[in-house]
Parts: sequence; C-alpha cells; structure tokens
Amino acid sequence: MLRIRVFCTGLGLLLLGGAVGVWGGSPPAQAQGLDRAPPVLAQFEEARALAVDPRGRLYVADAGRDVVSIYESDGTRRDVLGGAGTQPGAFDTPSDVDPTNGQLLLVADTQNGRIQRFSEEGQYLESLPVGRTGRRGRGEWTFQEGRRGPSVQGDGRPIGVVRDDEGAVFVLDAQGRRVLKWSDLGRSEALVPGRDGRLQDPVAMAVGSGRRLYVADAGQDAVLAYDTFGTFRRRVAGGSLPTLQALTVHRGQLWIVCARRVLVWDRTEGIVAEHTVELSEPLVDVAVHGDRVYLLTETRLLRRAAWE
Repeated sequence: MLRIRVFCTGLGLLLLGGAVGVWGGSPPAQAQGLDRAPPVLAQFEEARALAVDPRGRLYVADAGRDVVSIYESDGTRRDVLGGAGTQPGAFDTPSDVDPTNGQLLLVADTQNGRIQRFSEEGQYLESLPVGRTGRRGRGEWTFQEGRRGPSVQGDGRPIGVVRDDEGAVFVLDAQGRRVLKWSDLGRSEALVPGRDGRLQDPVAMAVGSGRRLYVADAGQDAVLAYDTFGTFRRRVAGGSLPTLQALTVHRGQLWIVCARRVLVWDRTEGIVAEHTVELSEPLVDVAVHGDRVYLLTETRLLRRAAWE
C-alpha cells in the first residue's frame, strides 16, 4: 500500500488533446467527474493512507490520532489499533498500511522509525527498525511477547510499506530517499536506483504485476518504475504529474492519485482513464473493491460507485 501530496492541469490538457506520442499508447478515456455528494463513512484528524483487503475491509492510517482504524465495507468500525507512544503496538505518525492478504497488517510507524506487524485479530506481533538503531548489523524483525517489551526504533522515516506476492516487504524511507527490501527469509538490502532513477521527494509506493515497483516522487512530479531488484526501468506516463499523493494497483493497472484527479495507467496501453474528483478538500488516497471506489481526504472517508 500503503502512504502514496492544484490540479493535474497540464496533464489533463495533454490527455484531452490526444497526445498519443507523449503517453506511448492509445488515447485515454474521456475524463469522468465525480458525484458531488458521495456518502461519508468516517471522519479523521489527519488521515495519511487507505488500503482494502480481499474481504473488503478498509484500513486508514490516522496520523492525527496516532491510530489505524479498521472498517467494514459499509463504514462500520471494526477495530482501532495503536495510540500515541513508542512501546510495541503504539504509533507516532502512522503514514501507511498494507493488509496484504487480510491475515497480516503492516503499518509504517513513521516518527518511531519502524514497521510494525499485526495479526488479523489486531494482535501486535513484531517490529522492524528502519535506519540505524545503535546496534551493529542490519535491521531485522524483532518479536516481542505482547506489548510490554522495550521499544524498537530506527532513525529512518518510513512513509510507505508494501508486501509482494512472494512475501518480500518493501519500505519507502523518506529520510534516506530510498527503498529498502526485506525478503521472506529475513535478509535485508537497500535498493539503490540507477543514475536516471534517483529519488528526490518520494511520497508513495506500490508493487504491481511483473515484479514492478512504482514510486511516486513529488520532487520530480513523476512516477518511477523499477524492478524488484531496484533497477530503474522507466518513467510512468511520461508527462508531469503535479500534486502526487498516492499509488495503488487494481486488476493489474496502476492508479495514480493526484490532489484532484485519479489516473489509471496500463503497462501496455498507457493512460486508459482519467477521473476528475470534485471534493471540498484534496484527495489523499484511493482504494477499489468490487463495484465501489473509496476516496480518502485528510478528514473524511467517502464511497462512490466504480467509474465506468
């Protein structure tokens, strides 16, 4: 997940003008507007990220309250994890969530410099420090019995976390402007981009099909694509993408979330859809499940029918 920062005006003009050569694919679908009053499912102080698991449960990282809230698809609140603090299971500015297969939950605990893992029932399991910890050796998962153990913290600033189908965990570290990877066997490495793929101001990350890793870089107004070994592949969509907020993958396509617009990109066809979002405040993140699209702003979670 997962994040992942006014309008994408210049891009919209290119799209509507049919700039096929720029995008390297077929002309995108006509921009579609949003119903002006979608229902509000929940409210927050400072929401940072939204994710959905295979059962349709919704996960919101609320940095204002230092919690992760879990909802059923109709907005019924199921659970609240965390609370302010440094102890195991507590958060300081949670910025991303990844529910993977619905059986494990990963949380980017930004100001505590760690990733925390929880069970399906919301039980704290272990922590992964990001950056230096004062100990020798590489960061590794630290299992603790319950929530009474010592704090596990690093000096990194993880703002994105995602797990791929093979069990590897990718972490976007804003402090080091890099992506870190932990394999399912516990081995860790820093994915160092090549000369054409260095990060300036990364804000979000997603893993797609074909072992592709996508990073939204607000400093370059671009989405950069790498393989899962860290080799830079290309700039997604080619044009400028101002106000990048988040990335998500749905049915093999990359959804690029800007403050007032959502773009859908396909590896073969390029930009295939562009959706204008008319809300009273900027978008923060988007999630899709079934025939519903869930929209997250800093203070609200809303639901609408899927775009046609």
